[in-house]
Amino acid sequence: MNLKFAKSGKTVIYKIIKMTIMSQKDLIFNPKNWSRIATLWARLQQSFRLMVGVPDYQNYLQHMQKHHPDLEAMDAKTFYRYCVDARYPSAKGGLKKCPC
Repeated sequence: MNLKFAKSGKTVIYKIIKMTIMSQKDLIFNPKNWSRIATLWARLQQSFRLMVGVPDYQNYLQHMQKHHPDLEAMDAKTFYRYCVDARYPSAKGGLKKCPC
């Protein structure tokens, strides 16, 4: 079995990314498109966080402002603790068990 691609996988991915950027450098390095790139990057980060189970605090704040303006929103630390407790409940509020 030839695993040449597996051994040089990082190099191949690097070359693909470099080739893509260089072929689109007029669009990428144009200051008019920087806001689009920043928005794309922020949405990619949000997607990756949601994939691994990290909740989105900014969406929570927007939801609270839009749907519950009379209620006070949790601070970030309390929000994340609430999400972890909801995902991995424990008996009597003791130490959290490993989800594995």
